[in-house]
Amino acid sequence: MSKLILKEVLPANLPVLDNMLQLYAHELNKFFNFTIILGDNGRYLIKPAAIHLADGWGYFIVVGCEYAGFILLNHRAKTKGGVFISEFFIMPRFRRGYFYKDVIARLASTLDGIVEYRVMKKNKRALFLFDDLAKRFLSAAIQKTDEYENGIEYSRYMFDTANITYHKQVFI
Repeated sequence: MSKLILKEVLPANLPVLDNMLQLYAHELNKFFNFTIILGDNGRYLIKPAAIHLADGWGYFIVVGCEYAGFILLNHRAKTKGGVFISEFFIMPRFRRGYFYKDVIARLASTLDGIVEYRVMKKNKRALFLFDDLAKRFLSAAIQKTDEYENGIEYSRYMFDTANITYHKQVFI
């Protein structure tokens, strides 16, 4: 398999991110307490990519020449100076094995300090993956708390990139 890279989302790539956000919304729709509706153009009525990136930045997850997902980040972490992963999406074809671990490891190698991520408790697959990441690869370096916002239950994870036990990970 080709090498995993994180490619910064640039203004010229916003249409690609908009399309991927449609796939992401489709998958997440089953976890919300409300339905994300389709507009007259057949697309979900969600925030465009430019708004997601207005106060943050993002990366496409790329394997070879193929988009494998995206990660959107901002500084709205609860920890002062921390980074918050606001959206994290891996295309279904890349959801086997420990690909997600390699993505988080690659991301963590580009950041310094505290990283926070939140998962809807209804999203059992994502919750399992992040719990697995915490147990297998972050060991005691991760903190987990429960939150409730707008009728939705979340688990919030926090880790310091300096304490990650797999910094020397070999990426695919």
